[in-house]
Amino acid sequence: MDSDDDPRRKARIDGSRQWEVLFREDSTEPMRHVGSVTAPSGDLAVEQARTLFGDDEGAIWLCPADEMLRLGGNDLQAKGNTSSTAAESEVSPE
Repeated sequence: MDSDDDPRRKARIDGSRQWEVLFREDSTEPMRHVGSVTAPSGDLAVEQARTLFGDDEGAIWLCPADEMLRLGGNDLQAKGNTSSTAAESEVSPE
């Protein structure tokens, strides 16, 4: 299947984009991935992320899923420095 036709790489709502949400409660903590939202614009993605993941004083970062680049997997040395977008599904060998 062509990756452009793969439904796992597309937003769930036509005309929208999938956004990855990163969050930290205070500046001493690292950013952590907490989920994703689907929205047609950054402004609406921010609104959805704050509703779902908290509107307190924590920092929320958003990135379009199709523009994130993941380098390798959990074991970079064993698998080499391969890359993929965050929107691609992760497959782990059994």
